[in-house]
Amino acid sequence: MNTRKFFPKTFFGRSLVIILIPVLLLQLVLIYFFYARHWDDVGRRLALALGGQISYIIKTLEEEDFSPSDIKTQFENAESNFLITSSWHPNEKLKKFGQKEVNSLLDKTLEKSLAERIKYPYTFDTTLIKNKVIIYVKVNNGVLKFSVARKNLYSSTIEVFIIWMLFTAVFLLTLALYFMKQQIKPLRNIILAAEEFGKGNNNYDLKPRGAYELRQLSRVFIKMRARINNQINNRTLMLAGISHDLRTPLTRMNLQIALLNDKNAIKNLGDDVSEMRAMIDNYLAFARGEKEEKIKNINIYRLIKTLCDKDVIHSSKTIKNKIIKNLYIDIKPLAMKRALSNIISNAISFSKNIVEISSIQNEYYINIFIEDDGKGIPKNKREEVFEAFYRIDESRKSASANTGLGLTIAKDIIQGHGGRISLNSSSLGGLKVEVTIPKRTS
Repeated sequence: MNTRKFFPKTFFGRSLVIILIPVLLLQLVLIYFFYARHWDDVGRRLALALGGQISYIIKTLEEEDFSPSDIKTQFENAESNFLITSSWHPNEKLKKFGQKEVNSLLDKTLEKSLAERIKYPYTFDTTLIKNKVIIYVKVNNGVLKFSVARKNLYSSTIEVFIIWMLFTAVFLLTLALYFMKQQIKPLRNIILAAEEFGKGNNNYDLKPRGAYELRQLSRVFIKMRARINNQINNRTLMLAGISHDLRTPLTRMNLQIALLNDKNAIKNLGDDVSEMRAMIDNYLAFARGEKEEKIKNINIYRLIKTLCDKDVIHSSKTIKNKIIKNLYIDIKPLAMKRALSNIISNAISFSKNIVEISSIQNEYYINIFIEDDGKGIPKNKREEVFEAFYRIDESRKSASANTGLGLTIAKDIIQGHGGRISLNSSSLGGLKVEVTIPKRTS
């Protein structure tokens, strides 16, 4: 049996259960044994005392042969001394009185204890009058009825004990809840710092707080973040130097191309140089990641319309922009523009005639769909295309520079916004790219 499904999923919830279950079990065990002990000991002694008082009254009456004057005197003494209200029912039978069933602990205690003190046939009723216990005793020529307050047969100690126990348990649990929340806060800060770092925000201020282990975890994370940032900076500097070195001969090649007289040679060489520049830019962008920029509330319809209206869009293809016009989202504009540009450019390059861009939204997320009518991507390769430098077979090779980084960069940017990207089959016959982005990006 899998017990995990019965426990909370959060660390705070499980910690609370670890504290709550032993406390509740301890409370229940203490209350049960104290309650049982109370009735076995205190309750029994009070019942024995009542039985002894009733036996004393009966014995006194027997000595005077139940004379009317003596009955009245003894009943008055019993009420003043023992707080027992008595009455005499001559020529009555016992079976007329008493309750039929024994239910409560008090009933069981009376049944067991009164027999040790009262030597006459008797019965009792704890339900006839509220907060009263009535005892009927059969003597030679009638039935004696004794009425006593119910509170005289049990001690209020158990009520006080239970109230204090419950109050103490609630207080201790409240105290534990407060301190647990204080211990969970540093862990949540570490989680938030890791999430922000994953989104490219290196400026989140994480201070080591909480228990020793949590402070150590914070320090380890801060050191790890510094090492990763240092490696990224070093890689960016190295690739920036390589890019600079490569662009210099490319610039000279452009100048030499301009001096050529052969128009075909100029076009072919110019295309090669442009392709090499595009490849260098893609490699460099992938290596350094997108620059940190502020999140802005952007109209996604206008952003995509700008991409569709670019000069790079093939005039022979039909682009259907069905994005909701008043759709706003919190994003890093330049980064998201690059991601969507990569996806849309791929769709245009690999489509036959039509590219369709649409959207839906709910309270928390926006879904953007980019579909084409091309050959699509086989299901067994839809995860591989997100790998860096991966190139699919020649059937989807575009005419533009193909570095195998377009979807990789797009996926990194979208995940950096807390979203996701997935590939499916389109109703147009080609590929359907689904981009899900939260409306509010922290």
